[in-house]
Amino acid sequence: MSTTHPQTYPHPDYEAAHQQTYERAPRHPIAPIPLPPGVRKSDFDLAISDFIEIVGVESVFVGEGLSDYIDPYDVHEHDPSQRKVPSAAVCPNSTEQLSSVLRVANKFKIPLWHFSRGKNLGYGGPAPRVNGSVALDLHKLDKIIEVNDEYHYAVVEPGVTFIQLYEYCVEHKKKVWPSTPSLGWGSVIGNTVDRGMGFGMNYAHHQCVAGIEVLLPDGDLVRTGQWGISGSPSGFLSKFTFGPSVEGLFFQSNLGIVTKMSLWLTPQPQAYMCCSFSMPLFTDMEVMVDVFGEMKRNGTVQSCVWFTSLIETLCIMGRREDYWTGEGPVPDWRLEELRLETGFGHWYARWGLYGPKRIVEAQFEEIKSVLARRAPTGTISRNLYANHEEDGRLDASTVPDQDGQMFVGIPSLWSLPLINWPIPKDKKDGKAAHGDYAPVIPSNGKLLMEWMEVSKPICEANGVELMADFFMHERHVVLMNMFTWDQTDAAQKAKMERLYYGLYEEAKKRGYGMYRGHVNHMDLIANLNDFNNHAYNRFVEKIKDALDPNGILGPGKQGIWPNRFRHLRETQEKKFD
Repeated sequence: MSTTHPQTYPHPDYEAAHQQTYERAPRHPIAPIPLPPGVRKSDFDLAISDFIEIVGVESVFVGEGLSDYIDPYDVHEHDPSQRKVPSAAVCPNSTEQLSSVLRVANKFKIPLWHFSRGKNLGYGGPAPRVNGSVALDLHKLDKIIEVNDEYHYAVVEPGVTFIQLYEYCVEHKKKVWPSTPSLGWGSVIGNTVDRGMGFGMNYAHHQCVAGIEVLLPDGDLVRTGQWGISGSPSGFLSKFTFGPSVEGLFFQSNLGIVTKMSLWLTPQPQAYMCCSFSMPLFTDMEVMVDVFGEMKRNGTVQSCVWFTSLIETLCIMGRREDYWTGEGPVPDWRLEELRLETGFGHWYARWGLYGPKRIVEAQFEEIKSVLARRAPTGTISRNLYANHEEDGRLDASTVPDQDGQMFVGIPSLWSLPLINWPIPKDKKDGKAAHGDYAPVIPSNGKLLMEWMEVSKPICEANGVELMADFFMHERHVVLMNMFTWDQTDAAQKAKMERLYYGLYEEAKKRGYGMYRGHVNHMDLIANLNDFNNHAYNRFVEKIKDALDPNGILGPGKQGIWPNRFRHLRETQEKKFD
């Protein structure tokens, strides 16, 4: 077994960012890990021997080799009783090896915690829900099966990253633009099954899936939709199926492992227009949400509309001390000074327009006209990039970074530095961390403004600014209350926990569920599904017990527990003075 971890990314900048995030020598060394619940040491040792036989000794990790399998932003890293750490990790490199790993886990009843790249940072990363589970790392299943530029889709395995898919499309001159989130180091499948988002035309990734291949906990392999028909030419083109659609059962799920997935991509357009609209006042967000929400619903704007606050604009450019050297978060009066000094708006909306040049230009003129009538104090800007040849296609790489490369599918690590916001530059031993509270809220200006007004004092009472952005869909927004802190400061970590529960209480009052949940809070968020005595959770757990009678796969993920581990459910809400 290995106690050191090999290089994870072929790109030097991505690997350096990975190592900096996880720190090969953890600040709090990984203590001896308890065995998985209910597993005897003799059985655990036999299972580890079998895992080694399947994947090789270099692909099974223990001890300090588990440094890549903890939450790098853990608020409990100093407390072994609360820290989430696996007992071992295993890295198969094929579906066949993965199936064999599941067979061994079933034989010895070893709980597994599966993930693709472990980059769900802010939500626990690769750390398991049940302490002592074996980390099942899928990053070596990294084949791009197909990229089709007639029908514009890709078929990939779990380890394929956004940067890998983009570079494959460029190398093979594919006439498609993959969607990308803000950080390109994550897994395409991992992001999609966790209902992640990008920025372009196909930004709602989980809504662009036509067929998936799933390995069930008992080792049975299933393909969904038209892909379940041998040789079907519509396997990746149609979401229609004969009988119940089951794809959704494997999103944010512990019912099976997605081993292959098709994802629709954007046809390479003739033209792209980078657009933004800003307004000066904090309260202007209300009218912006209502106007853009209406344009999303009537199809005038087809891409994601990404809203950011002044604080987020500043934190990309520098650190808190660059703008404020007093105690606590930046006060409102100083923010107003900064807004006037920089010329920034308090809120920015960014989106992209895609297609034939004439249509893109006509769309912009319509948007400009609507905004002039409905939000006259705002400022709109645009930059057009086009291939002027008839039927020409735009090369995404010709779009400069400042004009929204993420909107044309070019992955990067551009947003990673924002978590350094609270760390003074002269504090050499500081370690930046972040968390998120991400409620799903109707696309209504009054409701969004209300949320900002109730969450702002909660953030400030715990030492951070209202660092909010949100992604507008047609009828709802996914709002990100981000909070960053210095992980070496125990007082700041305690405040982050108070902050999370404060936001949770306000969201619960309003009936707002969560887009994602941290491994420490999955039961808390799942408990919000209270209709008919939690009928949804009971329904999914009936399926869980049928598909996974030994309860080996992701126990507790999204608050779904197999019968064997159901006694570990945590629903007690924390109360703070």
